[in-house]
Amino acid sequence: MLFISNAILVSLLFISVGYAQPMTKKHQFKVALKKGYSNLSSSGSGTDQPLVSFLAKQKQTAYNHGSGYYGEISIGTPAQKFNVIFDTGSSDVWVVSNKCKSDICDSHRKFDHHQSNSYNSEKDEDDDEDTLSVDYGTGSVQGHLGKDKVSLADGQIVIQEQVIADAYTLSRDFIGSPFHGIFGLGLAGLSSSQHDPPFLSMIEQNLVEQPVFSIYSQHNAGEIDFGGIDKDRFEGEISYVDNIDSSYWMMAIDSMEFEDQSFQDRKAIIDSGSTLIIMNKNDASLYHQSIPGAMSNGDGTWSFPCKNVNTLGPLTIKSGETTLTIPADKLFLTPMSATSKNCLSGISDQEMETENSWILGDVFLKNFYTVFDVGQNRLGFARAIEDDSMTDPAYQNVLL
Repeated sequence: MLFISNAILVSLLFISVGYAQPMTKKHQFKVALKKGYSNLSSSGSGTDQPLVSFLAKQKQTAYNHGSGYYGEISIGTPAQKFNVIFDTGSSDVWVVSNKCKSDICDSHRKFDHHQSNSYNSEKDEDDDEDTLSVDYGTGSVQGHLGKDKVSLADGQIVIQEQVIADAYTLSRDFIGSPFHGIFGLGLAGLSSSQHDPPFLSMIEQNLVEQPVFSIYSQHNAGEIDFGGIDKDRFEGEISYVDNIDSSYWMMAIDSMEFEDQSFQDRKAIIDSGSTLIIMNKNDASLYHQSIPGAMSNGDGTWSFPCKNVNTLGPLTIKSGETTLTIPADKLFLTPMSATSKNCLSGISDQEMETENSWILGDVFLKNFYTVFDVGQNRLGFARAIEDDSMTDPAYQNVLL
């Protein structure tokens, strides 16, 4: 998971980047659920997959000019509500604990497990409280593990005895963030707690009709469809690619083309908890050589004159028979300042464990209706239909 911190503003428009990808394994909108009925099919990779008849629709809200998303869940009995990031790049659930007394936690809602009648503490073999400790790239949390019921989608999905952590220690990377925890949607191999991720719990408890969830996001808002696919959110057919990892949602990239640059044989993690598309330093440098006026901000991010977007062609990603195209005007973030004429690039750089790995965050996901198919261990993509109610006119005005 990568998130853009709102604590630091660099000269011009830039927002500092914090990396929160778990190191131990090698990770917006309000919640409202509704039923959606369909008898259509979506095909890809030579097979047909029926659309399910029931969708649990989790709405999300954007923050920091569309750089991140959160949605509301509740934990315990009676319910305690929290805004969380739904993160396909991690697999644990944690929220801030009332035991956290530092200033980092002052602006966050806090979970008090003593106030929940349905809470049960996890114990290890020595009958001590079990704990969770996750070290991220530039952040960390520590918390107590326990089990409680977790509700989402206005209570229409209720997971019983989900393992959660109430975090009593947070690094300063989380100070001032508008969310109070993380809801991991990654795979079981990525779980730092060594317990079932919440979507696997949903499947095992028969809370979803199909072992599938789908993400639709726009500039200001979006939603996650649990249990199926919403045909009204995309056009054409869904094209599927294999998931090639047991921990991350990861796809193989045969090639990526942008202007005069070509990248071959990469792997990419699909990470809803990351803001940008993240490449290794060499790839990001080559990419930005094709953008007039692009410059490194010294913190992993890049910027360029907004007007130069109009001179650029699309970014094209090919994986097997699937081709994914992102227009140039979708590859940047709006300026933080209304008077700035520079934009934050949608591509940043970071040292990767392997040089041929990338992370495809929200800048990528905004262009596609993305299907995470646990049952068939694959990812699906279709061109997202834009929703005018979820867009920001200022996003396009900066190009003028």
